[in-house]
Amino acid sequence: MNFFVNKGMGHGNSGVEHAQFYRAERFREKKIPFKLVFTDLLPKLHLHMQEWHLAENEVIGMYDYFLADNPDDYLENGLREISEFQEEMLWDLTNTQRRQVRQTTGSYTETILRDKRYSEKKKIYIVDDSRVFLENGIHRLSWHYRDYGSRGKLATNIHLDNFRGQSYFFETFEELVSFFFAELQGSYDHNIFIIDRGNENEEILVRLKDGGVPLKIVDVVHAAHLVEFQNGHPLFNNFYQYMFDHFNSMDAVITATKLQRDAMKKDLAQLEAPEQLKKIRAIPVGGAEINEPARHWDGTEARFVTASRLHPEKHISQIIKAVDQLRKAGMNATLAIFGSGGDEKALKELIEKLDLGKYVTLKGLSQDVVHDLQSYDVFVSASYSEGFGLTYIEAISDSLPIATYSNLFGAQELVHEGRNGALADFSRQDSDEEANVKNLAAAMKRTIENYDELSQGAHQVAQQYQPHIIADQWAELMEELS
Repeated sequence: MNFFVNKGMGHGNSGVEHAQFYRAERFREKKIPFKLVFTDLLPKLHLHMQEWHLAENEVIGMYDYFLADNPDDYLENGLREISEFQEEMLWDLTNTQRRQVRQTTGSYTETILRDKRYSEKKKIYIVDDSRVFLENGIHRLSWHYRDYGSRGKLATNIHLDNFRGQSYFFETFEELVSFFFAELQGSYDHNIFIIDRGNENEEILVRLKDGGVPLKIVDVVHAAHLVEFQNGHPLFNNFYQYMFDHFNSMDAVITATKLQRDAMKKDLAQLEAPEQLKKIRAIPVGGAEINEPARHWDGTEARFVTASRLHPEKHISQIIKAVDQLRKAGMNATLAIFGSGGDEKALKELIEKLDLGKYVTLKGLSQDVVHDLQSYDVFVSASYSEGFGLTYIEAISDSLPIATYSNLFGAQELVHEGRNGALADFSRQDSDEEANVKNLAAAMKRTIENYDELSQGAHQVAQQYQPHIIADQWAELMEELS
């Protein structure tokens, strides 16, 4: 079995989850078996699976598995019946929430007990989770939380009762996850674990493999892998440090772009043997699902659009400020923003402050980005770093020119100045934001000034990222590893 290993998914997802969904579609096309594996506690998992069109027999949730009446049937078929999510709260006389009971969308209920204590340091009362009980009839999983200082609050003293007729005790969450992966390994043959997220997942699987368990590991790199060089030595992104420290244990390492593949090989040239570097492969995490004809701009309204999580690291505020500059310079520019996230309130306040309410709109989360982008002229991104940039590909599918910061690695691989878009120089220093916005506005202006030519270029680039090409690349890798 081929497992896509992650921690969780939800209503709004990052590029990591969307990369998994895209890979799943390619595996379906090639009839390659797969299961998405989630290790987080996800009370609404099955609702979100339906939202993102994942079948029950394509997903394994760790908690669903441990609490299943028939674990083997769950692994094969998923849940036979989905529950409606419900929850109720119990409050004490001081208006403190003491107990939360949820009927999850799975077969189990979740009960959370909360403690109230006074913090001398903060001079306030703190209410926090204390105990958790997950129950499905005679099947039960429970733990309590302990504060480990710098490590934060962690689950400990974990009891798993009546799993396959046995009861188990785990001191740590990592021990529970290790038991879970060992169960998966024992339930299937010829297993390849494709790790997308979760340092603890990665460490556990490497320990199992190094301990003699016959499994294979593919690590997928979804972001910039290198921070900087110091005294000639590479400092890697913390999320990938463990992978590089145990590079020999990896059977393949996947980057989304050829640029990152080549950069990674160069960065590791002094640390790894040439033979080891061959395991680094480039396979796009998204493709052009459609290939719309080139477009013509009618010369009236310049309709810009962006789509991403509404988080500070996406710098949506800089796109809004760039639109403000373009309008003040006489361009009839508008902006539609698709996405959801914690930055939404701040973006609304900025739009109001700049008096752009008629021209900049928040559209909410898109369930079909390719379709939604078709109503606009130019896609814009202000991200400083993209491992790939799925929304770039979605815009290219619609033959939209792209204006973006010249980030590594997505923008520099997918957007070519004068061919299918415009690249803006940028600095990561907060003090340089004004210069960044000016550069981005200039790039946006160039896409409009050269619109028809750039749209034709986007149409041509899309042909390089057709789904069947990417499906063939995955099929080839799976064949080599099997």
